[in-house]
Amino acid sequence: MHQATPITESLQAATYDQNVRIGQLLFFQAAADRQLAPASYIALLRGLTTIYDAFEAAIGHTGDQALYAIWGRDLHKQPLLQQDAAAINPAHARSVPAAELCAEVLAEHLRMRSALAPRSLLGSAYALATWYMGGATICEQVTTAMQLGGGAGASYLASFDSWGQAHWPQFAAGLNATPLDPEAHQQAVIAAREVLDGIEQLIYLLHPLNENPTSEMVTLLNPLAGNHPIAGDLVEIKAMLRAHERMAEMFPYMEIRYGMKGRKFSWSDGGWLVSLTSEDQASVNHNVQWLTHLLARRGMPQWFMECHLQMLHEELVRVRPDRRGSYATIAEAARVLAEERRATVSDEALVGLDNAFYERVGPEWRAWMPNCGGLLASAVADDQAGVPHALEAIEGWMTDPARFPEAWVAAAHEVIRRARSGGA
Repeated sequence: MHQATPITESLQAATYDQNVRIGQLLFFQAAADRQLAPASYIALLRGLTTIYDAFEAAIGHTGDQALYAIWGRDLHKQPLLQQDAAAINPAHARSVPAAELCAEVLAEHLRMRSALAPRSLLGSAYALATWYMGGATICEQVTTAMQLGGGAGASYLASFDSWGQAHWPQFAAGLNATPLDPEAHQQAVIAAREVLDGIEQLIYLLHPLNENPTSEMVTLLNPLAGNHPIAGDLVEIKAMLRAHERMAEMFPYMEIRYGMKGRKFSWSDGGWLVSLTSEDQASVNHNVQWLTHLLARRGMPQWFMECHLQMLHEELVRVRPDRRGSYATIAEAARVLAEERRATVSDEALVGLDNAFYERVGPEWRAWMPNCGGLLASAVADDQAGVPHALEAIEGWMTDPARFPEAWVAAAHEVIRRARSGGA
């Protein structure tokens, strides 16, 4: 079915104010005043390259031919970004952790969309194709500030005007012709705003240039997380994001129930967990147990954290094998959690109960929300270990008849009953 309101009209209305705000950032005022630092501009080009790379990889992951058709070769901006960066003296380039982390966060949002709401990437495509239409004035300002001539260094910015004149009608027609149900239509609008939020944040960090270490930037991962330490190594942060991506695939329940807010807390929690690797094992175990019990009381059983730590350890060792010894504390904390859970629900019982759950509800449910039987069994183990409200925090959600059919609710109650009996 085709949407009643053309998606381009919804996207334009929803993103207009964001585009205006972006144009008013101090970065562009500095360019107009010929005071923009080359390091700031290079960091922008690199950050945008990360974002475009992630977007095109996300499209590839979906296998959606409609997305392929809309995002043509004329929108492949990375060669222009790389050409512009090469035009500037490399002596001006330096690491800007804030910009790199900001770009990685938006890249992760795009990767998650490819897995959870592929068609919403139409909104992302719209934002990346139209976010800033360039123009001769901004190109001249940037090249003057960078002390370049002949348009060198501004081919990316200049490309928006020429693209709009030649390709916008076809691009818009493709967007509007792509079938979207009302929910997908809404998600596409959210995705466009998400991209522009990320771009606005990226540019905001570049003038004045934010040179704080990554460990002080938890708010880039999660503005609601407060001020607590996270990993100071951007490579470790990227490993943490890969671990979260694997967790979201294993437990779609997390994204379905907690949405974007839960995703951001998972990132900030993961960054904090990585920062613990500099402490001794007793401290790591204590902090992990505190966070595990907190999450269990909010509907994420201990098995969830057990798996998170295992995946986090694997991803960290993969990118920083020289720090394997430090990361061993995370693996040991996962083992401690597993032993606590096994006192009530063994590995074999957990797998058996999960299989029994999906035998009752059917393979379609397993494909959509796997491992829910195991989560319920793990919550029983938490409850019997004395974690307050651990079972009721997930049981109420999993047995809500307004959310799930009767067969699901009955299967959830049966898993809980059997887990209390040791899996029998």
